[in-house]
Amino acid sequence: MKALIAFIVMALCILALIEINERIKAKKKNQGSEVPKKDCNDSCSDCSLMDVCDKKSTAAQ
Repeated sequence: MKALIAFIVMALCILALIEINERIKAKKKNQGSEVPKKDCNDSCSDCSLMDVCDKKSTAAQ
């Protein structure tokens, strides 16, 4: 019975750490998006907005 309780507590700790890690990643990603944006008219490799350029090109097709 003690082992089961310990296992459940360990699982809850792991889930909490995963949640904290995801929040830290999201916070870092949001801070990085404050970089001035460039136009991606010529090629997507010219700017750091590869995801946006890819989305626009697939949406146009």
